[in-house]
Amino acid sequence: MTKSDISLLYVEDEVILRNIYEKILEKKVTHIQLAENGEEAYNLYIQHPYDLIITDIKMPLMNGLDLVRKIRKINPSARIIIMSAYGESHYFMRAIEYGVKGFLLKPVDNERLFQAIEEQSKEILMERAIRNEEEKRKSAEEALLRNEKLLQTVSDTAELILRYGLNNSVISDIISQFGLATNVSRVYIFENFELNGENYCKQTFEWINEGITAQINNPDLLAIPFHDPGIGRWVELLSKRIPISGLVKDFPEPERNVLEPQDIISLLVVPIFVQDKWFGFIGFDDCIKERIWSVVETNAIITAANILGAAFHRDQIENELKQFNLDLENRVYERTKELEIEINEKNIAESLLRDSEEKYRLIFENANDGIFLSSNKIIQFINPKAYDISGYLPKEVIGRSIDEFIQPDFREMVVKNHYNRMAGLDVPESYDIQIITSNGHPKWVEIKSNLIAWDGVPSVLTFITDIQNRKDVENELRELNNHLEDRVKQELGQIALQQDLLIQKNKLESLGELSAGISHEINQPLGGISFSLDNILNELQSGDLTNEYLTNKINFIFSDIERIQKIINHVRVFSRDNQDINYEMVEVNEVIQHTAALVGRHYNNNEINLQLNLATNPLFIHGSPFQLEQVLLNMLSNSKYALERKNDFIDKPFEKVINVTTWSDQDSIYIELSDNGIGISQQILLKVFDPFFTTKNAAQGTGLGLSISYGIIKRMEGEISVESKVNEYTKFLIRIPQQSNT
Repeated sequence: MTKSDISLLYVEDEVILRNIYEKILEKKVTHIQLAENGEEAYNLYIQHPYDLIITDIKMPLMNGLDLVRKIRKINPSARIIIMSAYGESHYFMRAIEYGVKGFLLKPVDNERLFQAIEEQSKEILMERAIRNEEEKRKSAEEALLRNEKLLQTVSDTAELILRYGLNNSVISDIISQFGLATNVSRVYIFENFELNGENYCKQTFEWINEGITAQINNPDLLAIPFHDPGIGRWVELLSKRIPISGLVKDFPEPERNVLEPQDIISLLVVPIFVQDKWFGFIGFDDCIKERIWSVVETNAIITAANILGAAFHRDQIENELKQFNLDLENRVYERTKELEIEINEKNIAESLLRDSEEKYRLIFENANDGIFLSSNKIIQFINPKAYDISGYLPKEVIGRSIDEFIQPDFREMVVKNHYNRMAGLDVPESYDIQIITSNGHPKWVEIKSNLIAWDGVPSVLTFITDIQNRKDVENELRELNNHLEDRVKQELGQIALQQDLLIQKNKLESLGELSAGISHEINQPLGGISFSLDNILNELQSGDLTNEYLTNKINFIFSDIERIQKIINHVRVFSRDNQDINYEMVEVNEVIQHTAALVGRHYNNNEINLQLNLATNPLFIHGSPFQLEQVLLNMLSNSKYALERKNDFIDKPFEKVINVTTWSDQDSIYIELSDNGIGISQQILLKVFDPFFTTKNAAQGTGLGLSISYGIIKRMEGEISVESKVNEYTKFLIRIPQQSNT
């Protein structure tokens, strides 16, 4: 005999009966507890809410009905079966009034008792399974929300860096966003540095949550040597790109001696690499609770660390480029000064040799880098700097065409500009090309030319600047930016996927609201199947079973099975992706009645009067019955929450009422859902359809329900509006174009 995995509290004042039923019941359930009166049973239930209670009525100290009343007061859904030798009708009526699940007269037939326990066990186990699935769903939703926030923060980090570059303000903003997204106590960045041949790390940035002690000025964190026992293991792992996470109590003692004075309970530390060099690390401390970081969260932080590393690299390159340009300007300035001195010296020395002072003066007055003079594209003269850049001696280039020293891809452009300049046409003042150096390698230079006269012949004076290093840095920056853009696109794609999952999650929230109704809808046909099978067995045992009787009972069983299949198929279709939804002709009143049937039992248990005032004529729209059902469930859930809030805040009892009314005019159908709950203030009323806006805590909702409902009604070409008065009512009005069912 298989035992039901439930806990049962059996209450009986007679010792003999108590012992007998203990032996009987322990064969049916896994855990049984005995009590000899109502008071003892009540105290036991307070300590451990049992799944099922079986109690006698007349007992000392507290009778069974008083026990039922007190337990139902603290747990309206408690499952209780009455066993009594007293069959008076007023006992039955009071038991029904208190919501007991069964009333058995003593002496109780064991089969009837077992049947009652088995029926309750099935419902208990089904409800337990639904609750477990609900808890799993909520846990998954919470993890999904945390991951979505974290991925959004990673995306925002990349956007901040791309938009504003990297500076102290941006870094502080980034770690602040990560602190808020992960809800940790402290976020910080450590950077490695070298001093007197020794390697150290120090804390350079920190964000702290409210009530957390800052560590940015902690003298122990200003210069930690790599050989320190408190960080030695970290250096080994982080330098190999291996993150560190866990509970501080499980860390080696030298590390605990460093971490525990900072009140750290758990942490995650991820290395930051600039290119292939370990730059430092970003850390996340939790000083409140023991936290285990998921793989998704860790990978998101690794992505953020990679983005920071790439940004630090780009910042270093930009600083090097600025310094290079500054050095280049200084070199050009110094070289120009030197050339001016050389020109003056040569002018004085050669003034007696030949009449060439004017030629050298014109050339070198404009000089600031490599120089050569060409007539009809033939090189006539180069200066020493041109030799430094190209590697060619003057004797190797004078008398040769400039085409020979231009990289083939740029020859056509250079020749075209040369002839246009000679013809007096506009040409670029300067442009970048590649020349071929003496060792046969291409080199980037900036070229700038002026038209002059040389010995009466139109000639071109050309200045060249070595920009190879600048081009190398520009290419590296371009590759880095491309990499960052790819990472941002990847992360944005991940965020879009998470947002699609959030929309599906709202359906799962609605299923949570349906759970009680679904359980009831399935239990009814299950009960019918069980009853029919019992009848068949009885007829079979008595020898009175006929084919006609068996056929009728089997038909009833198949009818109940088909009803269960329809319920399951409905839940399956309701839960599937929006991409699979096809619009069709939908009768609005049928959808409302079906939705009310699913939640009605749950609402009755919560003492909510759900009233339907539906139009007598059919109302057809073009849409999805499952999406319309989702909208109705979202609004009913909000109304239920408003009624419960009001019930918590007022002292006097009130009737909790939800009204659903439908009507139509010539063009549209209308659905009005109203409640007499807590109401909505005008400030909040403006935001109720905003995504993720909610006044509930994280465990009660994500703020997606009304936003998704708004989108669904819009796709049906309809409108949804709301009006409310605090502590009096809230009304939602849906208008959708009416369709003719022809």
